[in-house]
Amino acid sequence: MGYRPLGECIESVIDHRGLTPKKLGGDWSQFGYRALSAKNVKNGALVQEDAMNRVSNEMYHRWMPEEVERGDVFITSEAPFGEVLYWDSDEKLVLSQRVFGLKVNRDICDSRYLYYWMQSPFFQGELRGRATGTTVVGLRQPELLRCTVKLPARDIQTAIAHVLGAIDSKITLNKQINGYLAA
Repeated sequence: MGYRPLGECIESVIDHRGLTPKKLGGDWSQFGYRALSAKNVKNGALVQEDAMNRVSNEMYHRWMPEEVERGDVFITSEAPFGEVLYWDSDEKLVLSQRVFGLKVNRDICDSRYLYYWMQSPFFQGELRGRATGTTVVGLRQPELLRCTVKLPARDIQTAIAHVLGAIDSKITLNKQINGYLAA
């Protein structure tokens, strides 16, 4: 078991932070593909989904030459800073403002394990240490890729991710039950 830089655990980074439809010669749309920005990621979940912008099919293909896939991990670079989301869907998204999309090298790293590691106090502390800015804390891609990941054997990563995923599922179910009881 050892530590590796995040950059060695991923195959590629989707980084379209700051890109807008206007910069691509278009505009937002009422229908089409949803655009994920940092404000839509909180505590490992999508939030404010009703407020997500959308883009047309043509704009989507211009914006996203490398598409989001199930198992990708997203992390916000600022406002809010360091929020992580595991993409467990086949829905295609546009990665918009202040979000990095990480395509995990599945030969050496379980993507769900990486998601949980990136939420850990160890990783989050390193993120904060590499961040810049006083009013708005942010992180540049090279600094993100230097952050370290503790990598046990691949089968152990999968087992850890399975246990933590089961706990998350139970928490979600309990919240739903509490919602029904309160109604």
